Amino acid sequence: MKKFLVSVILCGNLLIIGGCARDIASSSYNARTLGEAASTYVCTVVNVRKVKVEEGDRLEENVTGGVVGAITGGVLGNAVGGGRGRNIATAAGALAGAAAGAYAERSLKSQDALEYVVELKSGQLKTVVQGTDVVLAPGQPALLIVYNKGRSRLIPR
Repeated sequence: MKKFLVSVILCGNLLIIGGCARDIASSSYNARTLGEAASTYVCTVVNVRKVKVEEGDRLEENVTGGVVGAITGGVLGNAVGGGRGRNIATAAGALAGAAAGAYAERSLKSQDALEYVVELKSGQLKTVVQGTDVVLAPGQPALLIVYNKGRSRLIPR
């Protein structure tokens, strides 16, 4: 029964931490943008490079992972030994789990992305960073979509 409970806790924790990552794909829209008019510009891709998008790059910003890891580590530590040794194992497991959970959350929040520099017909340069779901090449015609609240995306023309 204890092993089953630990397995359920571990699986649930992975789902909680996994839900922390933001979707940066160019094809993903937030419901708040539905019906909102966006400005669209004809452009040409000038440069493309791979970048990494990270949220919570400082370990203390990954609270969810730390809390979930501490709970999991504490449960696992409590399953070891008995008496005073169990208390020490529980505390050590909680500390190790908190650190591991914070690192795991930070890793899950890190995503590969592409940084595009595009040139508008006016000659003005704009830069957009988005997910890797749509890959454009230098010299390719594109459309730059800019929403009032600042979210932009680049799609093939």
